[in-house]
Amino acid sequence: MTERTIYVFAKSGVSITRINGAATNQNDIIGNALNGDAFSWEVPYDLALTFSGPTTAIHFDDSDGYLTDDPFSGATVIDQRLTQSLNINGTTYNPSNETIRWKYPPPVGVENEYEVTLYDAAGHSYRMVGVSITQGYTTQVVGVMFEGDQPPAGTKLYYLQRISSYSGYGQSTPIIDPVTCFLAGTRIETGDGPRPIESLRAGDMVRTLHHGMQPLRWIGHSTVRGIGLNAPVQIAAGIMGNTEALSVSPNHRILLRCAEAELFFGSTEVLVPAKFLIDGQSVRSMPARQVDYLHMLLDRHETVFSNNVATESLFAGQVALDSLDTAAVDELRDLMPGLDLRHHRLSHRSLNRGEAALLLSHLRAGGTGMRLPGIMLSAPPARTRKAA
Repeated sequence: MTERTIYVFAKSGVSITRINGAATNQNDIIGNALNGDAFSWEVPYDLALTFSGPTTAIHFDDSDGYLTDDPFSGATVIDQRLTQSLNINGTTYNPSNETIRWKYPPPVGVENEYEVTLYDAAGHSYRMVGVSITQGYTTQVVGVMFEGDQPPAGTKLYYLQRISSYSGYGQSTPIIDPVTCFLAGTRIETGDGPRPIESLRAGDMVRTLHHGMQPLRWIGHSTVRGIGLNAPVQIAAGIMGNTEALSVSPNHRILLRCAEAELFFGSTEVLVPAKFLIDGQSVRSMPARQVDYLHMLLDRHETVFSNNVATESLFAGQVALDSLDTAAVDELRDLMPGLDLRHHRLSHRSLNRGEAALLLSHLRAGGTGMRLPGIMLSAPPARTRKAA
């Protein structure tokens, strides 16, 4: 299982009126749509929807990269169980380790309850997903998100009677996680010593932990709003032997090496997403108005040295490919034919949130304090002689 995060507009932050601004017949269309197309029950009136307030993060375990309807097998919850406490619309939902729906405390799951097609004033369509929380056999729609493009802030969307569509059974939507990235300015260890990542080009030799010097096949760049899923995570200088702070995207995995990892997970070296290391002090989320992220692809998933700390290169699995824009994926396919057909494997085992919390709690109990057992480049690299 992998922990996923989605961001929803709470039900209390969605306003629905008739297209002329008058009140609707129902007080809770978003919630009522759990039982059918409650939007169409307002016929003959078209509806106008506005979305206000910040979005709310919902964290859950997921096995396939999709938010689906009814992730159950009989009475057993098999996917999409809540992993962190959630407060939304004035109600708090707490995760449970239980998987059998009729037991107490019951399992708590996240679902794609329904999907509705909405339109803006120019006729562009948007797919709105009703997100529900199920506790045992009780289901409540708590908010909405969008599949694919999200409307710009302040955009009013419309449900058009007999044009807009509704789906309330068996639907699923892909969960797109941001790809793993380095913040611009990060120094990557190369054959010529540490270099800012933005100065690297395809063909440059990059130092890896287990396979020596390897050629850089592709480097990508994206500029995004550094909030929510895209907010950089900063590891303070000295916490992992790094002489300067290291900033990466939240899903970027850091390699840890310690005896405790072997005790719990059968290997002294494990990958941990940066977001699982956040403690609010030495490792912090650092939201920013805008950030420049860069991605590095090698022939295989490798461990490289960034600001002297062992971290992962881009893992070219399907989730990563889904996260990149079309132009970037097309460029990758041109450079590496058959990319989608390769059998991609992580260089090391990657811990989920619960596993990372277990490891970190034992490390801190053992007296490591705020320090983390990262892997440093132990000796200055040999310089390569440039061609005359």
